[in-house]
Amino acid sequence: MNSPYQVQIGAAEEGDELDLRALLAVLWTGKLSLAISVAVVLFIGAVYLIAARPVFTADGLVQVEQNDQTGLSSSMGDLASLFGAPMETAAEIEILQSRMILNKVIDSLDLEIDAQPHYFPLIGRFIARMRSDLEEPAPAMLGLDSFAWGGETIEVATLNVPENLVDEKLTLVAEKDGGYQLLDPDGAILLKGKVGESAADHGVQIFVRALSARPDTRFTLIRYPLDKILKKFSEDLKVSEQGKQSGIISLSYEDYDPERVANVIRHIEDAYVRQNVERRSAEAQQSLDFLQQQLPDIKSRVDAAQARLNAYQMKQGSVDVTKETELVLQQSVDLETKRLELVQQKQQALQRFTAQHPAVQAIDAQIKGIEQEQDQIKKRSSNLPETQQEVLSLMRDLEVNTQIYTTLLNSTQELQVAKAGTVGNVRIIDYPLVPDKAAKPKAALVLAASLVLGVLAGVAYLFLKKSLFHGVDKPDELERALGLATYAAIPYAPTQRRLATAVRRRAQGVHILAAADPTDVAVEALRSFRTSLQFALMEAANNVVMFTGPTPGLGKSFVSVNLGAVLAASGKKVVVIDADLRRGHLHKYIDVSAAPGLSDYVAGNADVVKVIRPTPVPGMSMITNGTTPPNPSELLMHERFAELLQTLSSKFDLVIVDTPPILPVTDAGIVGRLAGSVFMVLKEGEHPMRMVEESVRRLRHAGVQPRGAIFNQVGARGGGYGYYSSYTYSYQSAYQSEKR
Repeated sequence: MNSPYQVQIGAAEEGDELDLRALLAVLWTGKLSLAISVAVVLFIGAVYLIAARPVFTADGLVQVEQNDQTGLSSSMGDLASLFGAPMETAAEIEILQSRMILNKVIDSLDLEIDAQPHYFPLIGRFIARMRSDLEEPAPAMLGLDSFAWGGETIEVATLNVPENLVDEKLTLVAEKDGGYQLLDPDGAILLKGKVGESAADHGVQIFVRALSARPDTRFTLIRYPLDKILKKFSEDLKVSEQGKQSGIISLSYEDYDPERVANVIRHIEDAYVRQNVERRSAEAQQSLDFLQQQLPDIKSRVDAAQARLNAYQMKQGSVDVTKETELVLQQSVDLETKRLELVQQKQQALQRFTAQHPAVQAIDAQIKGIEQEQDQIKKRSSNLPETQQEVLSLMRDLEVNTQIYTTLLNSTQELQVAKAGTVGNVRIIDYPLVPDKAAKPKAALVLAASLVLGVLAGVAYLFLKKSLFHGVDKPDELERALGLATYAAIPYAPTQRRLATAVRRRAQGVHILAAADPTDVAVEALRSFRTSLQFALMEAANNVVMFTGPTPGLGKSFVSVNLGAVLAASGKKVVVIDADLRRGHLHKYIDVSAAPGLSDYVAGNADVVKVIRPTPVPGMSMITNGTTPPNPSELLMHERFAELLQTLSSKFDLVIVDTPPILPVTDAGIVGRLAGSVFMVLKEGEHPMRMVEESVRRLRHAGVQPRGAIFNQVGARGGGYGYYSSYTYSYQSAYQSEKR
């Protein structure tokens, strides 16, 4: 049998638009879960902001000048470029991060020693930060003297420990008058000491420079291994070039102590500049040492050449030098001077490079070229008279050695001046400033991320819940699985929500939707069901209609009382019976007491006249559940209950019975045998098919054949159930258009 409802929704096909509306419905219906998810994640984010230690960042700038001003260039001229082009910034960045620099900083700042107050978990550090401006330690909260609560300070200048205590947490306990105890990780006393005095025992040496704390306040001391400190530097120190080929290097360091981050950057910059100056001074000294070794030998050559020339002139007398000889002499002197300079440069280069280095091979190539030119000069000089040749040779040796000696002497003086006033090719542009605000965590970023994560977690939960817990939400599922037709789909309206809240709170007044808002779409859906019900009653054994469902909270009572009101409004005489003797609450809809009611009548404590109560809806009466009995099922099996239904069936056009859910108790199966029409009330998307199947199976085992199903609170779960969402939307739109 196809219900009228199924015919109506058959045309409600809207494709992708419906899918989007269904997804939005999931979010809207689960807005409470979504809000809880956001609130929980925001709370976690707030706790993180309170508990997390603030991280401070300091930065500085250094400049690397891309030129070579050492004595090497002045002593080696144009060939200096072969021995080291302008210093690369990438190499300087590696130097800044090298152990050569960082070890000096670690030693200067005692970074291997960490001394921190012992704070109360989660909130202790936050409370102490709020009291950081206190001149004296704050009093202990809640009598917890061992924790620091603000204003505590400690400076440990020396902490030497045995190998087994390296990277282990030691505990320092403050005492009166500047005294303290140092405990090992197991709580045993290692030594006792006093502020300002060195103390040693059990292989531990400590010097506490300053200590300000209440007696019994505890501090955690750790002596870190060097490799751990260097690893922390590699993680927290950032060195990079500002711009491309700019020569400007930026340094930044982050830590929990604002003064320490500034000191670390300052010491790195100072150590870097110092080593650069020392290195360049060492290069100048190396060149100076080489030249000073060469000067005596060159001086002796000059003296020997002068002596040979003088001896020859004394022997031969005055010899006139022709212009051709002078020209050959000048060329020979120039070439020999260059050759000897290149030989010296090669010797100096071999101190730094191997013979296969390109710079050394380039010098060899130049020397070979000069020697070829010298061979040509020798051929020209062989054509001169013998006297001129001898004079030419002697004068050439003297001139060459004199020029070389003069050049080396000048270079030596220049290097001495350069060494005395060595200035490195790096300079500090910006020293770090002590940060006054923490760089991490950023409150706005954490809260924004928490908000996003909360929304994502809530949305994921809603859709995961929908995909994993898929309740029955389409009539064709029931039709295929159980052969049950769907007689109505009742939307969940805002007015219905307000009235349901009033019923739960026992508010005074009438809380029947059909009476409060007859034009509501849920009431219109009940009117549609009224029409279908009239056809169903033609085939029924009597005019008793029973409503049940798988579990509580489906809205059976709402359907029963509002259907009664709709039928009464059409001129029918209706009575609604609350057969839920355990938790019935139909009496709350009309603001009356539960007793006397059905249980009282069946037990013989009240007559029919007293239990049938009028309602504010003309034509509709009600029998409440009455006094809660100890044996509800037995009362419903009593013959007085069956007689009551027969009496009411003859006096009223329709008898509506609201029963407990079938799965928890058997009451619905007992009442169902006396009813002509039994309907299963289902909440859209609430019940898996196996639960509905079990409910129908139990009814059928009790001898009750359900006639059909009613989907209640359509849209209450949202759940993306497009089948009903489209129907509700189409129905509301059509109804509103009709009203206009």
